[in-house]
Amino acid sequence: MSPVNRVGYLSSIGLFVVGVAYVVVIAFGISQAGFDQPIVDPTLSVMEALTLLSAPLVVAVMAAIYETATRDRRVFGVMALVFAGVMAGLTSAVHFLALTAGRQTDFTVLEWPSTLYAVELLAWDIFLGLSLLCAALVFVGSGVRAFARISLFAAGILSVLGAIGPIVGDMALQRIGILGYGVGLPIAALVLSQFFRQNDGSWGGS
Repeated sequence: MSPVNRVGYLSSIGLFVVGVAYVVVIAFGISQAGFDQPIVDPTLSVMEALTLLSAPLVVAVMAAIYETATRDRRVFGVMALVFAGVMAGLTSAVHFLALTAGRQTDFTVLEWPSTLYAVELLAWDIFLGLSLLCAALVFVGSGVRAFARISLFAAGILSVLGAIGPIVGDMALQRIGILGYGVGLPIAALVLSQFFRQNDGSWGGS
């Protein structure tokens, strides 16, 4: 396995594992707090730590996708990578603030409406969604490439649609986005891990 495919495989597997862990933790948090009350520490701290861990993994996956793209599809790969970088920077700043200064000053970061929560949704709904959609355009062909394209597109469109919630002030609609990056992204990551495992380098262009 080439270094690019190894990075892609390990980061996509890591993203899948983190995604599954996040779903388990949030399910535990809801079971403790219910649907009407916010999830609190220590469960909230674990969720934020997992989010910080997922950000560089998304960037690594998109970098590997870019490196395996054919020449005529690399423009979509670089767009996916740039959007992923913006998303990672924004969400990392929000959650680092929440884990440090936010807790020391009893400042609630992720409570709507708030400026920092809007930044968080910009990162995950808009920039991650755009990154996933661009990454989907890198993949052509059938088999695992088709599965990668479909899973990335589904996760991306759901994420982008989640932005409707904060725009119109109805956060119930934002749950569409949660389906995108909470469920769709781990599934896409698992599919991508199979692509990188099978890819022999013959698809990449120079």
